[in-house]
Amino acid sequence: MNFSEFSRQSGRAEMARPATVSKRRFAGCCMMAFLIGVASGCYTYAPIPSAAAPGTELVLGLNDQGRVTLGQSVGPAAQSIEGTLKSNSDSAFVVAVSSVTYFNGGSNKWSGEPLTIGRSLVNDVKERQFSRSRTFLVVAGAAGALLAFAFSRSLFGNQSPDRQPNPGPPDGQ
Repeated sequence: MNFSEFSRQSGRAEMARPATVSKRRFAGCCMMAFLIGVASGCYTYAPIPSAAAPGTELVLGLNDQGRVTLGQSVGPAAQSIEGTLKSNSDSAFVVAVSSVTYFNGGSNKWSGEPLTIGRSLVNDVKERQFSRSRTFLVVAGAAGALLAFAFSRSLFGNQSPDRQPNPGPPDGQ
């Protein structure tokens, strides 16, 4: 018995859904991809001086000792910790953690739990800053894509027929 006979007998062929993606789902996926690009494209990370003010959004890159020491609280192979600085001293940062990024490319979202990170555990400290130029490029690109879509679908085009009468048949035929 081959597969088609088996699927007809068991009724699976009739229950199978078509392998097409709806236009609404496709548009939703495109919108999500766009929003992810907008969210990440509008910011840069710049090195900061050692005395950062509380409330600053930071990314702390961990060194090997930091990965080992903080492995129990943030997980093994953590590459960087992102969050809002609550306080800092000569020896440590206290951060309300928003996410932890790992070497395998994964990340975990946190909900602002405080974490004390010793300065000796940190490789580099960067501040998250709003970038006007990147934001302008993302918005200009999105506007261009939207206009291209609208013009390709003739959404702004003249939908009325030509106002000139049709010429008659050529003379001499």
